[in-house]
Amino acid sequence: MRRLVVCGLLALGMVSGGAPALAADPHGGMLRFPDVSKTHIVFLYANDLWKVPKTGGTATLVASPPGMEMLPRFDRTGTKIAFAGNYDGDQDLYVVAADGGVPTRVTHHPANELFSDWTADGRLIFSAFGAGVYPRAVELYSVSAEGGLPERLPVPYGVNGTISDDGEWLAYMPNTRDTRTWKRYRGGLASDIWLFNLKTLTSRKITEWEGTDTFPMWHGKKVYYLSDNGPA
Repeated sequence: MRRLVVCGLLALGMVSGGAPALAADPHGGMLRFPDVSKTHIVFLYANDLWKVPKTGGTATLVASPPGMEMLPRFDRTGTKIAFAGNYDGDQDLYVVAADGGVPTRVTHHPANELFSDWTADGRLIFSAFGAGVYPRAVELYSVSAEGGLPERLPVPYGVNGTISDDGEWLAYMPNTRDTRTWKRYRGGLASDIWLFNLKTLTSRKITEWEGTDTFPMWHGKKVYYLSDNGPA
């Protein structure tokens, strides 16, 4: 199991297996992709989005279209949830009210999009393979939560991007192995966390572990991330 490293930051709380409201005797061991707002936790269970109060209680269904959802994230207000959904053979970004409802489609490109994070001003950050000039490269984009043309971020390639609240710094990874089925990789494609200054257009690597460092998260002026640099 990977551990959360403080690059100077806080840890996400683990979700205990609260029983979904509409399921009889559910198995709570397959809760995935949790995200936390001030009051609630959203997570994926059985390819649907659920939320539960941080204080505990019964989970309620947020969205259940016929397809797969993944990577839900609350916006800064906690009133909207963005996620990646695959309903027609193509993975795109969607936004749904945190209280539930019909998701609104945001992106329409045939490339598969992976949602990363909201920005402080309400845009969505995502990565996509083959959406730009280089057909086999993964690039970072931002797009309005209401839809429209995405804008490519000024890094040649990258995944899991997240922008600081002041809009100055992009934390990201140039490459990822997060979907691979083996662990403890120590090869040349092991991922590290980089910072890119969106004003000066300069970058620097902030992790040096020989293994996997991934999923950077801003909290104030600190970056938290996951790493396999540990005994577990």
